[in-house]
Amino acid sequence: MAKGQDIQEFAPTYESLVALYAAIQSIEPTLDLERALEQVIRAAVDLVKAEWGFIAWEPEKGTALRACAVLSPEDIDDPALELALCATQAQAGTTPASRPYIVSPLWSPEGTICALYADRAPDQEPFSGAEIKLLEAFTQQANIAIQNAYTFLMASSDESDFGSMIAHDLRLPLTSMRGYADMLLKEAVGPLNDMQRQFLSIIHANTYYLETLTYNLSDIAKIDHGRMPLNPVTASLKDAVEEVLDKLGPKIEEKEQTLELDLPTLPDVTADRARLAQVVRTLLENAHLYTPAGGKITVTAKEQDGVVRLTVSDTGIGISPEDQRERLFDKFFRADHTMVQEHRGGGNNLYVAKRLVELMGGQMGAESEPDKGSTFWLTLPVAASENGQS
Repeated sequence: MAKGQDIQEFAPTYESLVALYAAIQSIEPTLDLERALEQVIRAAVDLVKAEWGFIAWEPEKGTALRACAVLSPEDIDDPALELALCATQAQAGTTPASRPYIVSPLWSPEGTICALYADRAPDQEPFSGAEIKLLEAFTQQANIAIQNAYTFLMASSDESDFGSMIAHDLRLPLTSMRGYADMLLKEAVGPLNDMQRQFLSIIHANTYYLETLTYNLSDIAKIDHGRMPLNPVTASLKDAVEEVLDKLGPKIEEKEQTLELDLPTLPDVTADRARLAQVVRTLLENAHLYTPAGGKITVTAKEQDGVVRLTVSDTGIGISPEDQRERLFDKFFRADHTMVQEHRGGGNNLYVAKRLVELMGGQMGAESEPDKGSTFWLTLPVAASENGQS
């Protein structure tokens, strides 16, 4: 085995701190362990300017070490796995094949192994002490993402109401954090310089995102355990669309997207009004986010066969046939498209939306073609009239 390089003390440069911050920001909060590992290795390879890399993971004590989250056109060789296996701290060196490498242990359950490995072509410079320190700082944050995803995976494998417990325990402190960030941003306790304002804005935005994620997890837990409270009343699909567009409309205009509405006078449906608005918001926000600037979003509604059908179409990035068949409405699903990765998300909104529609007596589906756009539709039963007829 090649000898590891000692870490030299170094003063971080502004450029290295910016790169470190960008790498940490690229790891989106996710409770999907596989996705968390993929995000970590991609960010690490970019951070230290490696050619490729992988994460070695021993999922259970005593099982064979395996490579996962691989960014390599070739198979992983045994020497590389051995280097990852023996990593007790961040270090660098040269492999027997003369490739500069860098390794770092990652968080894993007690008695198991998880480590990050990356390397460069033989004609490239060895990894420096500064890059080792950068990777070490990065993995401290990456470990949080991995541990959170693993903890959720273990808890969700039983019948516990884990999502609701998380939401309950986190909601109050997150609301408090966002409130204090609001006060600081409004300079209630003194003026801010530009960097302080930037950092506080990031704290505020991420806290809001985590609040949204906790509500999402709570919804999933209630749905999966058959405890989602609904208040079915007479509701208007047209009103729900207009309510969502009151807030989303300016963002659509800012992105110079064309919005076309065909919402004639329609009979009311039977639905929980708040949850109906949530479902419509999911469809319209997705159309807006994943349609390029200058694209078109079309919203139509019509009555047919005792239901009202709402359709949201766009000229966006579309969805692959495989994802449409197998994963589109699954929990924690996010497509690999660059435009999707640019926006934070837990990958649960469509799962929740579809299940809510089904709980309200309706159906939801989608048709899409990559690079041409998507059409999402839902149906809900027409509300019963006073004489009991639909």
